[in-house]
Amino acid sequence: GLRQNISFLSKSTLFVYPLLGALVKAFDALPIYLRREDGKWGGPKGDARERNEKTFARCRKLLLDGGKMALFPEGTTHSKPELLPLKTGTARIALGAEAEANWQADVQITPVGLWYEQKTRFRSSVLLVVGQAFSLKDYAASYAADPVQTIDSVTGRIKDSLDRVVLQAENSDLLAAIPLLAAWTAPNGKSISLAEEHQWTVKVLAAFKELRRNNPEKLAAIALRAQHLAATLGRLGISDPWALETPDPRRAKLAPLITFTALSFPFAALGYVMSYLPYRLAGISANAIIGKNKTQVGTFKLVGGILFTLIAWILEARFIAKKIGRKWGALLFAAALPLAYISLLWGEDVIELQRLIAGRWLTRTNRELADLLVAERHALAQEVLDVVEQPQ
Repeated sequence: GLRQNISFLSKSTLFVYPLLGALVKAFDALPIYLRREDGKWGGPKGDARERNEKTFARCRKLLLDGGKMALFPEGTTHSKPELLPLKTGTARIALGAEAEANWQADVQITPVGLWYEQKTRFRSSVLLVVGQAFSLKDYAASYAADPVQTIDSVTGRIKDSLDRVVLQAENSDLLAAIPLLAAWTAPNGKSISLAEEHQWTVKVLAAFKELRRNNPEKLAAIALRAQHLAATLGRLGISDPWALETPDPRRAKLAPLITFTALSFPFAALGYVMSYLPYRLAGISANAIIGKNKTQVGTFKLVGGILFTLIAWILEARFIAKKIGRKWGALLFAAALPLAYISLLWGEDVIELQRLIAGRWLTRTNRELADLLVAERHALAQEVLDVVEQPQ
């Protein structure tokens, strides 16, 4: 189902900016008009309801034509640890499409949860947790009798479905700490994939919620133990305790990593010279303008990074064209994108090298300390496993 175009709803004010507008249109996005943006450039002019009805009509037609949509029923982006109250738009669109097709369209609603490895880090991994889809045919009679009540009922079912696929916690600190703790204390004594990590995190989070209610002192002790382990590893330059004990397949790539970073260094260096300053400027600007709002920082970094970097490449190419010749300027501009990509890969590989070398260095130069850290991770993992199996 993912190997096809999927349309989104995006706020109307994004469509009026040339670069950002082209980006959202490339994703087949449709405009949604927010009352809080009334009077703004691209926003509604006191007619948000009427404009949104037109958008909803386009959504229904898209579904009836066999299209797919990805909707965020909370109606906004946020980084809160729990789901916000859902808007009724998703249910209205889906039920409306079925009603127009005399309940023969077989519209399916599939709950999907997003779990980010590092939400604000470019190119970090994200896991899609797909739940059980459900049909709307059973709502035909109730929708004919009371559309408003049926829309509320379907919205409630969407909420229940999302609760099963979206990781939630009582507060942001707990939601941030549990995935890290889960990654370090996975059962079976081995490092796990992101999907397996999510499944284990769900179990750990549920157990720790119960532990918070029944035995907060034990929860605090486990948290303190994990913090001490993290601090010790951090001082040693180790970000992942698994590097000390498990045969990581990536360790076999140590020689190729060293070879690639050495051979690609001249190209990566040129890429950094050309692109690093505007890339960093986008991040600095995002933090200065948006602050700590993680829901908007990523978008601003993406758009700002593209814009600032493109401007920098044009200026650099013009400078070289004036100093050396137009052909060299054109060549530099053509090479800018692949050089930037090489520098990006080079930076990621250097970080990976540091991680691998730090673990190997410690195990070879101070085996006793490495064994103590391994034992501490095992003890912490056993403590977490005890909580999961028999929460107290």
